Amino acid sequence: MQEARWSSLVNATWAGYKRLYIFCGEPCGNNLGLVFDPASQYEAVSEGVGYGLLMAVMMNDKQTFDVIYDAAHEVLLDDETGLFHWRADNQGNVIGRGSATDADQDIAAALIFAQRRVDAGEWVAHATRPYGERAHELIDAIWDYSVADGRYLKPGPYFGDGQNIVNLSYFSPAWYRLYDSFQETRRWDAVIDQGYISLNATPGAPRGLAPDWSDAEGAPAYPYCEQHGRPLEACSYDMRYEAVRVLWRVGLDCLWYGEPRACDWISRAAAFQRQQPDFAFARMYTLDGEPVVDYHDEAMLGMWLAGAVASGDHGLAARVGNLLQGRAVNAFTGGYWGDTSYYYYNQSLAWFGAALASGQFREL
Repeated sequence: MQEARWSSLVNATWAGYKRLYIFCGEPCGNNLGLVFDPASQYEAVSEGVGYGLLMAVMMNDKQTFDVIYDAAHEVLLDDETGLFHWRADNQGNVIGRGSATDADQDIAAALIFAQRRVDAGEWVAHATRPYGERAHELIDAIWDYSVADGRYLKPGPYFGDGQNIVNLSYFSPAWYRLYDSFQETRRWDAVIDQGYISLNATPGAPRGLAPDWSDAEGAPAYPYCEQHGRPLEACSYDMRYEAVRVLWRVGLDCLWYGEPRACDWISRAAAFQRQQPDFAFARMYTLDGEPVVDYHDEAMLGMWLAGAVASGDHGLAARVGNLLQGRAVNAFTGGYWGDTSYYYYNQSLAWFGAALASGQFREL
């Protein structure tokens, strides 16, 4: 019954997601096909392309998948690198050049899943840009431009050597296993190993907490940020809206592949969360485990739900899930989680957690 409830919520909020952020008429570039963000004047980021493609392929929605896929190549493709520029306005003009590694990785994973649907006879191949061929090209481009020394994952091609600044919420070990299986390689093993080394080197590791930004040794990235004129608030060493995604990304490596390092991390996060009283539960934290906000929203709840599902702790999943379902009052009437549809990012993270709970986000 609970799984059916989650499935209904996932279906309703996917329909709402399309209506609010992809096919919303003039604000969405007259349905240009990217995923647009009301909170940034309906600009679109490559991150949204990755999220939208993952959602569409999990929902077996080829029509929407192809709309996003085609728009991304028309508007955001960097012909020089084969990656995707990270931001465009709602007229289709690139206003943020260079790529974001998390987005490119999500797009590549979604393309592999799309090719699997083709291979299973569920989808027909894309007429001009076969999913599998493009996945191969994109994975190779990520490797060439966003991996340093065969092991360090850079936040983007222009972030130095991948050691002085790291975003651990970009670390996607389940995707790397997917890439290696798809391409019949083992080259991503070292990236996986380094990611777990960096993750476990941070002070939050005993509690399953990761910082938004760090260096490859788990220390703050403040020296890099100061040297490059990056505001220190954009180099947070707390677990905020970036690092909360580690619960989902590392959780998938435990849930799908049984990776001991992933399962150990997620079990620590679950143990930490079980100890939290209601006023500090399912929030964002310092690496010492102190809440940095006095509320929780659908983004935090979605990611903590993902971690709870991955941990196999049904009691914790129920506790987080009840809170997320409590924020579903507008899901069936408005198609969104929480009190407002203004933040596409929050809606995305809530959806991923709910879709894991429903069984609709799965290794295809």
